[in-house]
Amino acid sequence: MKSRWMGAIFIAPATLLLLIFYIAPIFYSARLGFYNVRFGVLEWVGFANFKIVLYPGPFWDAIRTSGKFLCAILFFDLVLAYMIALGLDRLNPRIAALMRTCYYLPVVLSAVATISVWRWFFRYGGGAFNKILSMLSLPLVMWLGHPRIAPWALCLALSMGTIGISTLLYSAALGQLNVDWLDAARIDGASELRIIWHIITPLIRPTMFYIFITNTIGAFQIWAHPYFFTGGGPLGSTSTVAYEIFNTAFGRNDFGLASAMTAVTSVLTIFLAWFFLRWSGFGHE
Repeated sequence: MKSRWMGAIFIAPATLLLLIFYIAPIFYSARLGFYNVRFGVLEWVGFANFKIVLYPGPFWDAIRTSGKFLCAILFFDLVLAYMIALGLDRLNPRIAALMRTCYYLPVVLSAVATISVWRWFFRYGGGAFNKILSMLSLPLVMWLGHPRIAPWALCLALSMGTIGISTLLYSAALGQLNVDWLDAARIDGASELRIIWHIITPLIRPTMFYIFITNTIGAFQIWAHPYFFTGGGPLGSTSTVAYEIFNTAFGRNDFGLASAMTAVTSVLTIFLAWFFLRWSGFGHE
């Protein structure tokens, strides 16, 4: 009995902080979705804010933009990071460790620092990418000023910031594989491609699923890149869900509508995570 009380005492501070700074704000934000909040004054409007959110408009445009970012991130983190991890697994351990550190370095740096570097890359006049195009006698590109190009430019910058984590996770998963199974397959005459596809990939499926779910959730939380790169432009082409919520609350001072957006986004994220969990069959094997 005494040990139970001691355990409760030890977890009480963390639990209290969780309730105050995480759980309580969630319920308070959901409550604000039913009000028109202007300069601290609350006016009951019922489901009016949710009707505005569910009606086609900027919020659903932001959903599509976030989906576009998600597709790009999944390609880099699920496919490209996997290929990099497989390549590193075949290198000298010291060289592989150095390469993993280099890939993980953007994750350690702050988002503002990496965005500043990428802004120089994308700069129209004097930027690294346009300098290369100029050397090749090709026309310059407005990487952040064209509605069709800017989202993909941000996708590239976002993916380069997340690929290091996925590479490290894949490398850890590959390091836990039973080498005897791979050697047995090679003795039986299986090619490296077949070993990767039929043996290695199924064995690291839990890692792939984890990367998939975390990136899906993270796609709805992208804020820094649209804010510091383009301010959601041009023509709203890079406005993500998180940026649209931020702009609605602090740009247009409509905290009630922003809270309704947050509630809808949370439900959508939970549904997507549940759907992919059921669709993949993970945890029911």
